[in-house]
Amino acid sequence: MVVRQTVMVCVLAVVAYLAVWWGFSEEDEPASTMPVFLTDYSKAEKGSCVRFDGPGENDLGLTVVDCKGARAALKVGTVLDDTSGKCPRGDYKVLRDTRHNAALCLLPNAAEGDCFEFDTDDLQRSVVSKFDCAAPRVNVQVVGVASGSCPEEAELGVPYEEMTLCLRRVR
Repeated sequence: MVVRQTVMVCVLAVVAYLAVWWGFSEEDEPASTMPVFLTDYSKAEKGSCVRFDGPGENDLGLTVVDCKGARAALKVGTVLDDTSGKCPRGDYKVLRDTRHNAALCLLPNAAEGDCFEFDTDDLQRSVVSKFDCAAPRVNVQVVGVASGSCPEEAELGVPYEEMTLCLRRVR
């Protein structure tokens, strides 16, 4: 009888511990949001965010990451099923995957207040990096993401298929 009560108390203690741990856990999402290495661009999904693997953007390796993450500077705007295909209206960074005959039209993963370093005159050749706005490399800040025209404080608007990215120069 004593052994049975001891086992019961231990089981209840473990259940209580797990309940408290689960209740105070800071993870809002399941662990399925792990980064996924993307080698076949045709399998990318519109709206997913990516980052480059390796030392530069010339690598073919991309990793799909959580769009809320600090390194998620680029978002898939369109997936083309042909490497010779053209991106819709907008100034996209285009990556072509000749092995799988696919291409990605990438745009900045931007929200109002975000700061970036990129060449606003040539996004295709530019390295796109998202930074804290106090970083010395920042050269543009997003003042709005509009469905039409940009607000007055925007110095330039970069049109895309479904929105216009409204920017102001920082330095």
